[in-house]
Amino acid sequence: MMRLALVAGALLVAFAIPAPTFACSPPFNPTIEELGPDQVVVVGTIGEPVDGGRHFHVERAFNSPMTTPIVIAFKDGEPVGDCSYPVHAGERLTIAPIMGVGGRLSADMGTLQADPATAAGQRYLAEAERLFGPGSIPGQAEPVQEGVSSVAVVALALGVLVAVTLVVAVRRSRTG
Repeated sequence: MMRLALVAGALLVAFAIPAPTFACSPPFNPTIEELGPDQVVVVGTIGEPVDGGRHFHVERAFNSPMTTPIVIAFKDGEPVGDCSYPVHAGERLTIAPIMGVGGRLSADMGTLQADPATAAGQRYLAEAERLFGPGSIPGQAEPVQEGVSSVAVVALALGVLVAVTLVVAVRRSRTG
């Protein structure tokens, strides 16, 4: 009977102690790579509230061409256990927002994000560059990759066209 009482007591204590939960934190060490190859990362400034979220003024985008501003549906508000948190216009972030249906971007307390001036923000930025290259600045052409430039290719094509035209003209003048 004593053993039964001990087992019952142990079970009662085991069920009374809450199990660890992840709540609003991801269940892993948050890295961009662990979020997957399709993850978008943007650096910019939070703007004013608009329908569907807040404007986010993009300074640099990784793994996706962007216009600026974009809308991110921040779970904006006081932290009350629903993964919301206060956000303010003018805050700078390096953020990997959650991509939802139709490309809708959202963020809550568990979203990978940090001020780009902090160590975490610099780490996220370096990881995005390592995974996706230098990124793009909205409104500017994509960065030129190493190798032959487009100007050199056009110049070469024009040179070939001029050479062919001269060869044809010389042959016609000899035969004619």
